[in-house]
Amino acid sequence: MLRRYGDFRNVFLGRLISNAGDSVYLIVLSWYMLEVTKSSVYVGILNFLLFLPNTFSFLFGHYFDRYSQKKWLIYLELVQALAVLVIIMGMLFKGSFIAIWVILVAAFVAATAGLNTYTVQDTLIPKIVSSKDLAKAEMYMATAYNGTDYIFSALTGFLLNIFASVYLLIADLFSFIMAIFCFKKIRFNEVVADEEQVDFFKGFKFLVENKLLLLVCVGSAILNFLFGGLNIYELLLAKELGGAGYYGVLMAIGSLGILIGTTVVANKVTNKYRLGLVFGVTTFLYGVGVCLLPFLINRYVFLMGWFLVFIFLGLSQVVQKPILQNEIPAANLGAAFSAFYTLTVSTLAIGSIFFGIVAKYLSWQLFLPIFGIAYALVGGSYLLNKKLRGYEVN
Repeated sequence: MLRRYGDFRNVFLGRLISNAGDSVYLIVLSWYMLEVTKSSVYVGILNFLLFLPNTFSFLFGHYFDRYSQKKWLIYLELVQALAVLVIIMGMLFKGSFIAIWVILVAAFVAATAGLNTYTVQDTLIPKIVSSKDLAKAEMYMATAYNGTDYIFSALTGFLLNIFASVYLLIADLFSFIMAIFCFKKIRFNEVVADEEQVDFFKGFKFLVENKLLLLVCVGSAILNFLFGGLNIYELLLAKELGGAGYYGVLMAIGSLGILIGTTVVANKVTNKYRLGLVFGVTTFLYGVGVCLLPFLINRYVFLMGWFLVFIFLGLSQVVQKPILQNEIPAANLGAAFSAFYTLTVSTLAIGSIFFGIVAKYLSWQLFLPIFGIAYALVGGSYLLNKKLRGYEVN
């Protein structure tokens, strides 16, 4: 794959490096906010702001389709670097009220740039990789996401016990600069035909008119609302069981499970079964697995269970993207993906605020079964849909 598609190689390497930066500043910020404010509400506000930008993604989709995706990737990485620089400056004021809100606003700006890079990549990859290799391309991209998460989540959790947050973010800046150099090597330059009128809602129309896309969209919106809560409870769970080091391990174990699911397991399973069937079954099994986690009392056994269930999550993630890319017309990938992320990832922001408040009253031992049951029900709805269950990418 990397030898056959030179531009894909540069996108992959850029994503690999940039995601290392994302992993570091997200973990550092979450732990910093909990330690400085001593409040899950502020952690909820942080997560709300990190995912809020996807609410407005549909406004950019048209421009992602019309203008150079290469330039978009470069500009977005530059904005992330500048935003992290502002976060570093905010941390130097050592937890004052104004500094906290400077950090939160800068985090929102960084997230706006960072989350939109995924839309641009999802738009670009089907144009530089043949349809038959889309599933393999997604395996590589999932490795870039989760491989770096695995390494840098564990490393960051460990380093937080040694170094101040600000020093980790200073080192983090270099990842965004290196990613820019990778994206500058992309040679693909698409000429897009002129369009007289901009239709910001074109992507929504594709989703509503296509029942399969609508089902996946609604399901993803529900699941991401719950993931907004899981982001909060991971912190609280780690604080109860072992502190910053345990949080890093928890994040790393989950990322390792996803990495194995998106590579080793996916490579075997996707060659034998239809992608739609794999998508439904793994979504259902991930939900069932999470339901059982609170019954694993020993914290080391808990980590093993956490690792195993996240293999199912990784496998479900790697087959979802090719289904969407194959179902959406190539000329409208940016608009459709932007609308998809607006409707699905924005619920992460809502879930973060909701569960940031609820976490005061609902323990993680009760949250995980609620999360798992809802997840399994969505997986069941995927399996009941005949077209999705039998879906294959040609």
